[in-house]
Amino acid sequence: MTQLRLNWKNTFIIGLGFFGVGLVWPLYNAYMPILYSKFIESKTVIGYLMTIDNWLALTLTPLIGFLSDRTRTRFGRRIPYLLVFAPLSALFLMLIPVGWETSLWLLLGAAIMMNLAMASWRSPIVALMPDVTPPPLRSKANGIINFMGGLAYIVAMFGGAILYRIYPGLPFVGSALLLLVITAIFYFWIREPEHSTEKSERFQLAFIKDRSAIFMLLAIFCWFVAYNSLETWVTTYGRDFLGLHEADVAKQLTFSGGAFLLFAIPSGFLADGFSRFKGLGRKRTIIGGLLMMILAFFLLDMQSDLTSVWYLFAFVGFAWAWVNINSYPMITQMAGPGQIGAYTGMYYLFSSLANIAGPPLFGWVFDNFGYRFFFPLGILFMALAVLCMLMVTKGEKDSRPAAA
Repeated sequence: MTQLRLNWKNTFIIGLGFFGVGLVWPLYNAYMPILYSKFIESKTVIGYLMTIDNWLALTLTPLIGFLSDRTRTRFGRRIPYLLVFAPLSALFLMLIPVGWETSLWLLLGAAIMMNLAMASWRSPIVALMPDVTPPPLRSKANGIINFMGGLAYIVAMFGGAILYRIYPGLPFVGSALLLLVITAIFYFWIREPEHSTEKSERFQLAFIKDRSAIFMLLAIFCWFVAYNSLETWVTTYGRDFLGLHEADVAKQLTFSGGAFLLFAIPSGFLADGFSRFKGLGRKRTIIGGLLMMILAFFLLDMQSDLTSVWYLFAFVGFAWAWVNINSYPMITQMAGPGQIGAYTGMYYLFSSLANIAGPPLFGWVFDNFGYRFFFPLGILFMALAVLCMLMVTKGEKDSRPAAA
């Protein structure tokens, strides 16, 4: 029996695209609410504006993923989308500070166009991983590419905090320049592998009737409501409720990103095993991570100064790696032949729905009941995710996929 081996080079190459994605969104989530607040007082309205990317993910992202299956160029199927739309993303990122200095409409227009461009190359880059990675190795591969995303998170949050203090628009300009560098690397040095572990078949909708898949998707919805809302509102919470400087709070997210970075690769091995270690399994690893997230949120809720509890932010990142690294491989493992793209679409559908619902819900709670419910609300949704995961029985590396 031939032993499967992970292609580390190809996996790190794919991770470079995740580096680009991981660079933009932390800065966008951390600082756009602050920029919007120059023109808009309502936290609920700002929360809705912060869901633009997720509305696009409901429609454009699956469509682009479907089109990339049928794209044929000398650069491959997926990479051309990055070569076209990543530079456009950089252009509109640079226009965001211009809008902040001039008018709400220019700021909003630049943000919408940036989101549109980002949504046009995200799913093709994501689809590269299962394209070239056999099912039993996908947790490990997902750990590597998320390591790259975690590295980008640290660069974004640490460097962004420094740049923000100089001028609030500089983090967006800096991330735009790095996106252009990534595009150049893809253009000059990277070629998409010609083979794929999944054959390209006719497009088919994934009418998911499997109980495990349904509860898995509900769990994904719940934990993304909690985590994305934390990332979106923690700087505003620190400034308006605790009286801290938003850049100081945002800098603490660097410790979260650092812990995620350090444990991204090990969490995949923790779930799927290595050498003689069989692993905990993806489900147990995810539930363990969710329980640790609940504990971290509880401890953060007890703090009056978020600038000095770096270890709690690091604990959040450590726990999030257990959850985030193993969830996407579980979903792809449940997919039948030729349904990787469809199940990937369902994964992003539910995570996007969560990101649409979460920030406005939290903003509405802040407007009506105050910031004291920030972390308790996150705990509630993490607990609901645990209950959903307890109902999941499939998705391990050796489990059989759903019938086609």
